[in-house]
Amino acid sequence: MAPLRSSSRFLSAEQLADDVAAGHPLPVLSSGVLLGPGEVLHAEGAADGWRFHAVDVVVERRRPIGAGLITLGMSAALTSVGNRRAMLDAEQLAVPQWRPLGFMPMLATNQRLLVFHDGVWQSVWYSAIRQLLPRPADGQLELIFETDPPYLLVGEWVPYLTVAITTVLAHGHGVEAVAAMLHVA
Repeated sequence: MAPLRSSSRFLSAEQLADDVAAGHPLPVLSSGVLLGPGEVLHAEGAADGWRFHAVDVVVERRRPIGAGLITLGMSAALTSVGNRRAMLDAEQLAVPQWRPLGFMPMLATNQRLLVFHDGVWQSVWYSAIRQLLPRPADGQLELIFETDPPYLLVGEWVPYLTVAITTVLAHGHGVEAVAAMLHVA
């Protein structure tokens, strides 16, 4: 991935960070999506999403086929080897790992991140976030939760999103609390 430091989106994120540091509020945008009471839209964009989790994998066990004793024995041995290999492959596929969610439109409000996935808007409430792992130069932000699997957001818009989310969290929890949540890589 090419460095984002010179992209217009990255420069917009730097400008937003400078504005916030100078005491200016986040921008307030009009929303085409119905928001909750007291909720305002601060940013909109899109990014590739990933989720770190396991999946259930169904393994179809094969049965040996054979007419004679020797044929049945050879078939049973080969079937056993095949079933063992299928089980090992399924275990490897099922382990927790980053799984792609696809390219998703997102809206960052003063309360949550709205993510359009599988044809519906889904809420990622800021109050559920326990840690942020930003990598702005790479256009990445990892969101860690107490009880849910983490999200990884990747794209040109992500540095701007990172500034917006950390600003909202700092306003709600204090700069020191947000600094403790941040682990810049």
